[in-house]
Amino acid sequence: MGGAVAWSDFIRRRGRTRTTTLGVAGSLAQAIVESTNVLLERLRAEGFGWQDQTRAGGDEYLLECTIFEWFLRDVEIERGFGGKAESIRRDLAGRVLVELQRSGLSLASFHDFTERYRDRFVEYREALGASSSLQPLGSAVWQRISGGKPSERMTMLLAMRATAELASLRGLAAIYRVVAMAPSPRLPGVRS
Repeated sequence: MGGAVAWSDFIRRRGRTRTTTLGVAGSLAQAIVESTNVLLERLRAEGFGWQDQTRAGGDEYLLECTIFEWFLRDVEIERGFGGKAESIRRDLAGRVLVELQRSGLSLASFHDFTERYRDRFVEYREALGASSSLQPLGSAVWQRISGGKPSERMTMLLAMRATAELASLRGLAAIYRVVAMAPSPRLPGVRS
């Protein structure tokens, strides 16, 4: 009688989570942190840490891995959230910044944060559209993560990761019912 339960079945049974754009951003920021940690561990397992200890231990490495994982979610934000997408993006940028600060990155890493992630998103979108394969995306991402070291193996690893992540994120918006924030309650006896 048992079979695999698809996400769509789970969503129908559970209903949609009612939240604000800030709530969606918070949930996505947590997912980005978790996915970045998985990516970092995978790259360590592939030997990147011992190949380039300076890069693998630096702020740039963590920042570029985070931007990649964030980009994958941004693709689905654009695809699924319609008119709420820009608000979610804005809220998510703030949440990602907070998470990066919590991770212990140096203040110098943040001097061009907004420009950097926007430039990467443009670069990665172009790579995503360059081919039906995600190899161009994997290559672009690896160049940024590694600091320019070519590696076909790592390019393929990142392309396969992007394929899997984008597939798992498809339909993300369906689990949320985005509502406006309720106005702050008025204090008794205070007039506006």
